[in-house]
Amino acid sequence: MAPDENPLRCLAVRVTRDAAGQINLTEVASFLDEVAGEGQWISSEEWLFIDPPPEAAGEITLPAVMPMPAATRAVLNDLTNDPPRIVIDYQTTPAETRRWRWYASLGRPGGMGPSLFPWERTNA
Repeated sequence: MAPDENPLRCLAVRVTRDAAGQINLTEVASFLDEVAGEGQWISSEEWLFIDPPPEAAGEITLPAVMPMPAATRAVLNDLTNDPPRIVIDYQTTPAETRRWRWYASLGRPGGMGPSLFPWERTNA
């Protein structure tokens, strides 16, 4: 992680299931675009780097990582949902941030320059 890189926020987002009982990833993406902003987050289909937060109390959640302004916007926008979909948010550690940057690089073909988060690509 670069010394001047801002820490990220990780949100635990409650998920919905589709008719087949699978996590509806399209709906999760739509929700995150709505509350945080399109291209302002990255998520995985499971908790990769830490266990789900204990605050989820057995609910099915996915991690969504984003910069602080997008996380603030997401939490505030989610307050109108009953119940709120964002269970908790926390600041990532430097090690977690490096892991998420690595995860972001998986979608980029080799030799395409540095790994960038979605919000860095849209602002570049």
